[in-house]
Order: sequence, then structure tokens, then C-alpha cells
Amino acid sequence: MTVRDSLVYRLICMLFAAYDNSILKKVICGMGAYFKESLTYKLILKYIYKQPKIYSSAIVSLFNGILYRLGGLCDRILKLLSGSAVCRLLRVVVGHKDIFLYILVAYPFTDYVIRNTVGVLAGSWDEMFFVGLTLLLALDFFFNHKERKYVVSPLNTAVIIFLAVMFGCWFVVSPDREIGLEGLRAVCEYIFWFFIVLKLCDSDKLGKRLCICLFIVVGIMALHGIYQYIVAVPMPAGWVDHNEAGVRTRVYSILTSPNVLGDLMTLAAPIGAGLFLEEKDRFKKIIYGAGTLCIIVSLAFTFSRGAWLGFVFAVVVFVMFYDARYLVPVCILGLLVVFLVPEVGNRISYMLSHDYIESSMNGGRLIRWIDGLKVWSYGKLSGVGLGHFGGAVAENHGMSYLVADEYMETFYMDNYYLKTMIETGVVGLAAFIFLMYQVFISSVRAVKSSEEYRLLKTGIMAGLFGVIMHNLVENIFEVPMASTEFWIFAAVLMSFWYRRTGKR
Repeated sequence: MTVRDSLVYRLICMLFAAYDNSILKKVICGMGAYFKESLTYKLILKYIYKQPKIYSSAIVSLFNGILYRLGGLCDRILKLLSGSAVCRLLRVVVGHKDIFLYILVAYPFTDYVIRNTVGVLAGSWDEMFFVGLTLLLALDFFFNHKERKYVVSPLNTAVIIFLAVMFGCWFVVSPDREIGLEGLRAVCEYIFWFFIVLKLCDSDKLGKRLCICLFIVVGIMALHGIYQYIVAVPMPAGWVDHNEAGVRTRVYSILTSPNVLGDLMTLAAPIGAGLFLEEKDRFKKIIYGAGTLCIIVSLAFTFSRGAWLGFVFAVVVFVMFYDARYLVPVCILGLLVVFLVPEVGNRISYMLSHDYIESSMNGGRLIRWIDGLKVWSYGKLSGVGLGHFGGAVAENHGMSYLVADEYMETFYMDNYYLKTMIETGVVGLAAFIFLMYQVFISSVRAVKSSEEYRLLKTGIMAGLFGVIMHNLVENIFEVPMASTEFWIFAAVLMSFWYRRTGKR
């Protein structure tokens, strides 16, 4: 029996067919057509299509001038070294730079292999790899510097502003500079991958291949996750509330947390959908479709409500930019999953129950958020200092605070926005929200920049937005792998934009 012969497929087709012929669709289409004629819509389009001021900035002009002069110096050095064995070897390394980017995208596998073979490098291999790719970037410029321009994108300014604000928070606020420096590194280090990948991802084909690489990596982990669900792999008791019934296991593949696995799948599933819709070859289309379905199923088996939340937002964004007319049937399809799959429905309904609220107020998210706000109330503007509360650095140093005549030990906030506000105050939170907003609006600009790879770019944008929303209920950016993958694909998306709009 083929997929087309299955009951589920026929039900989905019946749902969309009924919607296509319904009055509801006609009403929605009419409202959409009316909105597109409005002044509001025209102002939105004008804002989206406006060119970033970074083009004409003095900083970019300065960088371009420096790169031009460095290019001239490289020409002279190349004349001296031309033909040498070292020069030929370095050219070969630069010519295979794609391989190093694939290794980076395959972060979950790379990290797993290193941790289980060369354990001494487990905590530092990514930093060593960052140094190596920085040197590779320098070599790439050395041999291929004909285009002596600074690679700009609508996102560059927001990233630089955020890094500057975080550095200022560390320098001005941190009660303990050493702990503050660790906190600064945890927040900012992985953002620098954005600049590396933005420059090294120099073709549309490479950008697409990096997306395929992530799809393959997460797809294999999804199959592993489905296997774990089938065999009911053991899980720690703390992964499910003691009052909650019906969850026999939560899958995590080769990672240590179902929430992190869910985050990777939230990022990868829309990218898989984009690859599926872009592909013309029938065999590849089947692979992309089946792989995306496996990722979604495994995401469900993580039973990570935070990842589900992010995925719902990702789906809404994807459908809105693909064809907004189908938002209603997709929402109905989602509700059917909740009602027809008991474990998913029970997990969500429990979250809305009195028992969950009581449990959450007795050591769960809600009481943590409330306690975190109490700590923040002592430093609303500037916070308590980077690395001093709500994350891994603070936990490693056993940080605690005197709140209402009682010492409160630090804990994971399970909300990266709230954690940022507690450590860096309103100033840091504003910088972070501005950065996340710019990631989204810059992604929209990249999608709108051209019709080439439009659906793939839509998938990347939706995945990034899903991760942004997931951080409302998890400290996802505390995880090096998750943060790295986010900034890799932010850079890939901006590289698509640069080749359409950014070259001046």
C-alpha cells in the first residue's frame, strides 16, 4: 500500500478539498485581497524592501578600504610564494572549505564522536574549530580576494549592537569580572559563527547543500528517536511530572535532552518542507517528504511542549509565506492531531490543568520565573551581571542571592529572555529582543529578495522563528550546539540575500 492509498492521506486530502470549496476560503481570500489594497500593507512592504543603511555607513567604507589594501598586499605575497609546495597545499585546503562547513553543520554527530573517542577535547573542540575556520577565512581571502568587499546583510548591525551591549554589561555591571567573562563568552561566543559562515557560504548551491546536510543529520536522529520510542528507552524520572500519566518515554537520540532534540527538529522540519516543495526530481521529493514526516513524528515523541510551541509558530510562519489561504486547514489538522493522538493531547491538557499549575508553583517553571523576577527587582536597569543567575555559568559557580531575608540559589530559568533580563537588566533584554526581531525581519527580507530558492528560504526563516519562540520557555541558547546551528542558518539565509541584494 502506498502513502496515497492510506486513510490518513485520504482524510487530509478530503480536509483540504472541503476547504477549497468552502465559503470560509472565499471570505478569507476576499479579506486578504482587501488588505493588500490597504495603506497598511503598502507601508509594511515599503519597510520590508527598504535598503539597510549599513551600505552607506562609514564603517563599511572603512572595512572595504582596509580589505582593498590587504588585497594588494596579498597579490605581492602570492607572487613571491607562487609555485611553492606550501602555497599549493593551502590552495587545496581552501578549495575544500565546503567540507569544514559540513562538519560544523553536523555538530551533533561531530560532538558525539569526539566525546566518545577523544574525550579530552569534548569541551574545547568547537572553540578550536572556530579558530581553524577563522584561519580558513583568512586564507580564502588571501587566495580569492578579487571581490574586496565586506559582506554585509540587514542583520550585521543588530548583531554588532548586541555584542557591544553585552560587552558593556560585562565591563560595567559584573560584580565578579571572571565569572562575568564566562557569562559573556556563553552568550556571545557562538554568535561569531554568523560572520564566519556568512563569508564562507559563497554560493547558492553551497547554501542549499548545508540545508541538506542539516536535514540528513536531524533525519537520522529522528529515525533513532522513533526507534527509542518503539523500544521505550528508559528516561530519568524528572523528565515527566509525577502527576502526569500516559508518557511512557521521551526520546533524545544521541543528545542528553529531549528539549534540545526538539529544538533541532523545530529548526530542521521547515527546512525539510522547503526542500520537499522546491525539489522537482520525484525520488528526491519522496526522500525529503518522508524525512520531514519522520522529523515531525520524532519531534512529537520528544514530548517537549516548548519545542511543540516553537514548531507551531514555525508552521504558522511557513504557511503564511507559502500560501496563507491554507492556514485554516493546517490549524484544523493540528487540532485533529491533539484530539486523535492521546499522548499528545494528554500532555497538552495536563499543562492546562490545576495539577500542573500547582506542581509548577512547587519547583517548576512558574515558581522559577517568579523567583527570577524577585532577583531582577534588585537591578532592573542593569541586572545582576552576566553569568550570575539563571544559566549554566551561575550554576557551575554555585551563585546565590539574598532575597527577602532568604538566600536563593541559582537555577535554570527555562526562559532565555527572562534569564537575559535578570543578568543584564532592561538594557540587555531590549538588545536581545531587538536582535531576535532583526533576525526575523531580515529573514523576511531574504525571502522577499527573489523567487530563487524562495521555499527553501521560507523554511529556514520559519525554523529560525520557531527557535526564537522556543526560547520563551527554555534556555536553548545556553546549549552550544543549538546556538551554533541557529547562527549557521541565519548566516546561510543572509548569504542568499547578499547575492541578490547586498552586492553594490
